[in-house]
Amino acid sequence: MNRLKHIAHLLLPPVLVPKAWGSPFESANWSPRRGSVPGAAPTDARNELTPGVRTELVRKSRYMHKNSGFVRELVANMAIYSTGDGIRVQAQSPDPEWNRKAEAYFAMWSPRCEVTRRFSFEECQALVCRGMDIDGEYFIHKTRDTQGEPRIQLIESHRVGDQFGSQETIDGVGLDAWGAPVFYRTLEDNGKPRDLPAASVLHIHEPEWAGGVRSHPTIQHSINHVLDEMELLALEKHAVKDNADVARILKTARGEIDDNGDFVVGGAAGGSESSDPVSLQRIVGGKLVALKPDESLDSFQSNRPSPTFTGFLEYLRRDSALGMIPFEFAADSSKIGGAGVRLIVAKADRRFSFRQMILESRLIKPVWAYVIGDAIARGFLPPVPGWWKISSVPPKRVTVDAGREAQQNRADVEMGLKTLSDHFNEQGADFGEEIERRASDAKLILDTAAKYGVPVDMLWKPNGMPVTLPEPEEPTPGR
Repeated sequence: MNRLKHIAHLLLPPVLVPKAWGSPFESANWSPRRGSVPGAAPTDARNELTPGVRTELVRKSRYMHKNSGFVRELVANMAIYSTGDGIRVQAQSPDPEWNRKAEAYFAMWSPRCEVTRRFSFEECQALVCRGMDIDGEYFIHKTRDTQGEPRIQLIESHRVGDQFGSQETIDGVGLDAWGAPVFYRTLEDNGKPRDLPAASVLHIHEPEWAGGVRSHPTIQHSINHVLDEMELLALEKHAVKDNADVARILKTARGEIDDNGDFVVGGAAGGSESSDPVSLQRIVGGKLVALKPDESLDSFQSNRPSPTFTGFLEYLRRDSALGMIPFEFAADSSKIGGAGVRLIVAKADRRFSFRQMILESRLIKPVWAYVIGDAIARGFLPPVPGWWKISSVPPKRVTVDAGREAQQNRADVEMGLKTLSDHFNEQGADFGEEIERRASDAKLILDTAAKYGVPVDMLWKPNGMPVTLPEPEEPTPGR
């Protein structure tokens, strides 16, 4: 062991000499048969994810999203199944009447909530969800328009930063002595920086460490895989085109081709050296080729792309999908059975639920507090205890057993194991609205039955209730 240490000190630079010699952790020991792992000693994530590193990751990630169909499908699935047609908001204050008014006010504000009035709140949720995967983060500025109405401003990650070598911020984020954000330095269209107070900015990302300030793209681990796949596919497609352009191969022992044409090789037509191909064609039909004794004409058959190559591409894609959503959910589920499909869908559903939790805590709740708090301050809504409390209604959960789960849900509701509000939330519906609709429908049924004098159960019969037929009319006297 001492001799090996001495050799390592002679061969390796001082900064590369391994520290863990003879460790019981084999992964900590140095071996000449393995390459060295990039990176210095462990440190805070803010020191590893420098502005230059983060910018390069974002640049490559955006290129992949523009040009790779597989990456676009990963990002689109995360946005579609996490936000759907929008994560709806339900007020949870003790006053039901105030809740309905607050929800109506927020619904009136949502269609043109963005400062440019181009995006609704539902569209903003989808844009933020996509940006979290492509750029790793998104910024929302709580501001006002020229009329003083509360609005939100979408700020992409490249708009937040600082000059190279600046000591005032950590990659565009000013921190206090405890590491809490104080301001965010944004770059305006005229190229001048502008500091926004941290209280007015929402930094939306999935935190992966406590010592980080900014976040990297969710798909950063697959950048090399996807870029290699795109290059390999481009080269392979070029090779397939070249092979498709070759129809036949003329093999000759001499390795040279005469100048007497592509179809006749040998003596002149009509001579004594060979038969006349034109005369033979009149007799047997088709096309004839005259070849010399040392030549042969073979059809060219290409074996590209090979099954090995396609399997290699599948491995790259499968490894690229890890960390986001299952590969079978995003690309190909033909190789898994029923139990496997349920497992894949369950894993994907948990991933979507986690993204919905991030959006609810970092986007929806702060925006609700900003908009409804402004309405209370301006007298549009009365103040009530717990006005900031909300619950979110995500889109309908993804499932592969809709019929079986619907039957189980009905049984759970009937037995009292599940509340109606939980049932409607899983379906992406608002409990209050559904109850209002049911009451309105029930009143319409009662009014219609009374209007025409028919039993109620002839218009609507719940499961298990007997049908009541109308009583026969008494005969009129004199008939």
